[in-house]
Amino acid sequence: MSIGGSRGSASRPESGLTQSKAGTVSVKDLRFRRRSLRVICTGLLSWLLLGVYRGAIIDPQTTVSGLLGTVPKGLASSYYDLIVVTSLTVTTLILLFLTKTSRLGSAIVVLLFYVAVVVSLGWGFANINLVKMLGEPFTFQWLVYGDFLQNADARNAMGDALNIKDFATLSGSVILVLILGYAAASPCQRLSAAGYGAFLGVLVLCVGAAIAGSGHHVRAEALPAAQIDNPILYFVESTLLNPTPVVLTMNASTNDPDVASVGERPPETSTFKAPTPNPIKNVLIFMMESVPSKYIETFGGKYPITPNIKSYAKDSIRFDNIYAHAPSTHYSIFSLLTSMYNDISYYGMTTRYPYLPLDSISNILGKNNFRTGFFWSADSRFQRVDEFFLNKGLDVIEDYRGQKCGTPTFKLSSEQWKNMDYNSDLCTAQSIIDWMNKDAGKPFFGIMFTAMTHYPYITDSPMFSKMAPSSDGNTLVHYSDDQKFNAYLNALKVGDAALGEILESLKQSGKLDSTLVVILGDHGEAFGEHGDYIHASAIYEENIHIPLIMINKYLFHDEVAHPVGGIIDIAPTIFDILGLPLPKQWQGRSLFSEQRPNKTFFFNPWAGFLFGYRENDRKIIFNATTGKVEEYDLKADADERTNLFKVDTGDRNALLQPIAGWVQSQRQRMADLVTAAAKDTGRCSITSLEVDAAGINLRGAPRFDVVVDGKTIAEIDVPGNESVASTPEAAMAELMQASTVAKPFHIDLSSVPNPKTIELRYTNDLWGGGGKAGDRNLYIKSVKVNGQLVPTTRLHVDEQSHGYTDDNGTAMYSNGSLWVSGPFVEGCL
Repeated sequence: MSIGGSRGSASRPESGLTQSKAGTVSVKDLRFRRRSLRVICTGLLSWLLLGVYRGAIIDPQTTVSGLLGTVPKGLASSYYDLIVVTSLTVTTLILLFLTKTSRLGSAIVVLLFYVAVVVSLGWGFANINLVKMLGEPFTFQWLVYGDFLQNADARNAMGDALNIKDFATLSGSVILVLILGYAAASPCQRLSAAGYGAFLGVLVLCVGAAIAGSGHHVRAEALPAAQIDNPILYFVESTLLNPTPVVLTMNASTNDPDVASVGERPPETSTFKAPTPNPIKNVLIFMMESVPSKYIETFGGKYPITPNIKSYAKDSIRFDNIYAHAPSTHYSIFSLLTSMYNDISYYGMTTRYPYLPLDSISNILGKNNFRTGFFWSADSRFQRVDEFFLNKGLDVIEDYRGQKCGTPTFKLSSEQWKNMDYNSDLCTAQSIIDWMNKDAGKPFFGIMFTAMTHYPYITDSPMFSKMAPSSDGNTLVHYSDDQKFNAYLNALKVGDAALGEILESLKQSGKLDSTLVVILGDHGEAFGEHGDYIHASAIYEENIHIPLIMINKYLFHDEVAHPVGGIIDIAPTIFDILGLPLPKQWQGRSLFSEQRPNKTFFFNPWAGFLFGYRENDRKIIFNATTGKVEEYDLKADADERTNLFKVDTGDRNALLQPIAGWVQSQRQRMADLVTAAAKDTGRCSITSLEVDAAGINLRGAPRFDVVVDGKTIAEIDVPGNESVASTPEAAMAELMQASTVAKPFHIDLSSVPNPKTIELRYTNDLWGGGGKAGDRNLYIKSVKVNGQLVPTTRLHVDEQSHGYTDDNGTAMYSNGSLWVSGPFVEGCL
């Protein structure tokens, strides 16, 4: 009996353990089934919502009923979205199965799935506006162009792609998907094992059919890749799978004669014959932000927004076939000043090599006794343009930060979004007018660059106070029902008004007749002509075909010239008019040259890799990412509607050969320039330091020591007016007043030719104290090494209590040091 009892007692625990294990396995399986069903239902609904988004991209509608009507088309075209969602769902299910024994592990997998769903839906929603604006989903190249989301283009584009209203719509739709996905899984959890298996089988068949059907649809409809590609995959591919463009591997010469430098080609003759004596003493360049030729009235523009340009037509020559070489500001600034094509990259020369020694138009005119200045309504720190300017021979570099305006600066910058503020173009016009009217006995070379026509064309500010109001009392004139386009046209009219004020000032001062006025756009701006917006989205005519006008009544008489050229040709044309020889480094040719090829090149590395050229009336565009070739006859088809290239019969290699020759020779040219600069060790020797400083006296002048590598090289007293300040505010006001009359102090550094550190040490601070007035202070306005200005980003005060540095200079109100950071010559350590 006891034996039997022992058996019974032993068998019962064994049976209980088996049941316990069975119960444990059952709970895990139920948890896996519950979570997997929620994942499946959420994934399915996510694809349906992405299909709605896809319909809005393929067939944009403005009404709810119209949007609902696009859903079937969107679902049929969402092949790549379905692939992404299916891959995400299957991966999650596999991970859930592998982690089903861990409650925490499976919870983390589900959480990551939901995060991926939210990101995918958010990106898909933003993609609706991004494709409309950019002509394609967001890419790594666009990220680079937007300075990794740090500049105005990036913020404004992302803001338009996902504004507050859109964000609310997105949030509501995403929350709805998550709730419905959770709720839809509940009935399925009550299915039997057989029912669950049947459900999964039907689901697999339906998903397979959807993948096959949508794949067939996108192939049969031949829909553009930009409209159907999943935006996340598109971005990843642009980052990791960036193939070498075929034009870099084609058999081509690295010495293309079409883009040879002056030193590499035979001398050329010109059809331009200046009167004797030459009336031109001054040169003014007026560059308009984002202005294609199509909106200028003298180029056929239909809106009355450039009356001042139009009024000078009788004294001008208009070049009607001129192009920007890339639809981007810093690329155009580089080509304008250096008469060279940029390196073929999506970073740009001002960003990568701002201090590369180059022969700029401003450097050479400065050596010919011209005063030189650059005035910009916006922020010159964009893409390191301010640093690029430093060794280009510009006496004055002034952006919105140095201007005194009657209207407030338009503030868009924040700690996250940099370099976005700008002034009214009318304010910048007054700044260059004041500069031109100084030193009347010396010729000037000045450049003014507008800003208000840059996206997003914000017009609700006092900047427009001088504009004639429209009939409804609004400050803006109504030209178009498209709000953005109307704002752009009004901003362009302000730019024209700014030009009018400059020309009127030149007339009043008697300098207009002796000034060559050059007007151009830095690149174009698109408003949906080819399905894209803003400027850096393509290289169609609206993106890169720019106006070029030269005004002087003694030289030109309502003329139109037709040579095909680009921004690199502007400086040589100016030198041709002035009778100056061209630097051997320049690639551009005078537009009056009798030997120039009727051809120019352009590219766009942000919207895929786009390359192109115009030769006579033929224009070629090559998308190196997709392989697509476009050929247009601009004489017969100015709007580029009919692609003449036939895939089956066209000679693709013949059309691409000029691009290959240009691209390969240009990359080699820039590499050689960078290598030569690196080998020029002589330029790395530091011989001089110049400190512009001012002081406020109190029983003696302020003094600073120049300390190089720990050794005191010089002790400098900076005399100024006697201080009478009795408060810190008054003392600071005295110092700011003194800064306006800062004087240069020169220090010989030849004894330390390769310094590692430079310190300017303020040593004798003094203040009245005890209720007495007076405060001795030092102000350092600028620092130059070897004659080259050190940017304020490389100046810092050792402690905040000793002073501060801003865009105007450094105020020192207590003993301390201003440190100058190297490299003191770019590329030299």
